[in-house]
Amino acid sequence: MRVALALAACLCGLASLACDGGNDSPAPTGSTNPTATATGAAATATPADLGDFEAFMTFAQEVEAALANGDGGALARRGHLEEVVCVGDEEVGPCAGRPAGALLSGIRGAIAQSDAFSLFVPDDYAIVLSDWFAAARPDLSDEYGGGDVTLYALAHRPSGESGDEAFQAIVTGIFAAEGAESLRQARVLSFLFLANRWRITEELFATVPETAADWLSGQCGECYDRWERWGDAP
Repeated sequence: MRVALALAACLCGLASLACDGGNDSPAPTGSTNPTATATGAAATATPADLGDFEAFMTFAQEVEAALANGDGGALARRGHLEEVVCVGDEEVGPCAGRPAGALLSGIRGAIAQSDAFSLFVPDDYAIVLSDWFAAARPDLSDEYGGGDVTLYALAHRPSGESGDEAFQAIVTGIFAAEGAESLRQARVLSFLFLANRWRITEELFATVPETAADWLSGQCGECYDRWERWGDAP
């Protein structure tokens, strides 16, 4: 867990605004409970051939192209902005220092197995992703393959009681900070087909071995009900 927290802090350092939606405070913990609602393009009823898993597999070629080009902006432009109404007593995170009723919006980013989350301004999110792509170590490898940033797998998370269905692109690479152990990291990008366009509704940041292994193994029944390896297995 200590390693995961350290990596989360490193992730936040990639862009000074990325982890707090524009504030200089760290992401909130489970002790804060802002009221969150979705904004931007509303979900619409779509034919199965437009918003199903097979259609997502076709769309995933665009995700792969963005990774190959190191183009964080191509993904950030697909961000679905979520609105958060501040309670007013938050000490950390997007709502820290904001009065009750303050309305914030951004692309939700979370740390795996944590209640902590951030709101990314799209322009800042593009920088975070592009910097992350550039920091990968293609000269390294492990049991999951090479260290360059790749689209590793696609998954589907069924709708639960909260209606949180998602089509997920699991992106991974190996990263090494100066003087630190090289670790594989993953970003799980959750998409929904909203108003005739695939949009990122949330990203989940995870590391191996702490939290990313479930997403890279294809054997986490609690994480998804379908998992498909993208490309050739290592």
